[in-house]
Order: sequence, then C-alpha cells, then structure tokens
Amino acid sequence: MGKAEILQKIKIAEEQVRAMIKQAEEKRKALQAEGKRMTIEVVDAADAELKKQIDRRIADAKNAIGAKKKAILAEGVRKADALESRARANSSNVRALVLTEFERTADA
Repeated sequence: MGKAEILQKIKIAEEQVRAMIKQAEEKRKALQAEGKRMTIEVVDAADAELKKQIDRRIADAKNAIGAKKKAILAEGVRKADALESRARANSSNVRALVLTEFERTADA
C-alpha cells in the first residue's frame, strides 16, 4: 500500500467520521425536540388536571356554602315563626294590659 492509497483511506475514514458525527448531532437534536414536546404534553396534562381539581373544589365549596346558607335561612324562618306565634298568643294579653292601663289612667 502506497502513501497515496493510505492518505485516500484516511480521507475516506475522516468523511465517514464526519458523516457519523453529523448523524449523531441530528439524532441528538431530534431527541431533544421530542423530549421538549413530551415535557410540554406532560405539563399541559398536569395543568388540565389541576384546573379540574380546582374547579371541583370551588364547586364543592359553593355547594357547602349554599347548604349552610339554606340551613341558616331555615333556622331564621323557624325562629321568626316562633316569635310570630308567641306574639299572636300574647296579643290578647297585651290588649288586656293596654286596656287596663288606659282605664286606670282614665279613672285617675
């Protein structure tokens, strides 16, 4: 093997190495792009799930507040009805008391 032939083989080997490096670099870039895409998909999915959980918790809180509000209003209505009943029951006593006081003042 002559010098020229050895140099030619070295040149061919260098070209092959450059081609392999170029392929490896392209593969690295493709893998990085795929990794970024997958990362974005995972983050988007996590964001969507988090939004669902937040919306569900807000809805649960609103339902709990609504139930508590209804209970408080029902208790208020019950107390108001009780006061009204007591007032109606006492109205005859109040009339009699007012008449008695009026008569006492009129007699004096």
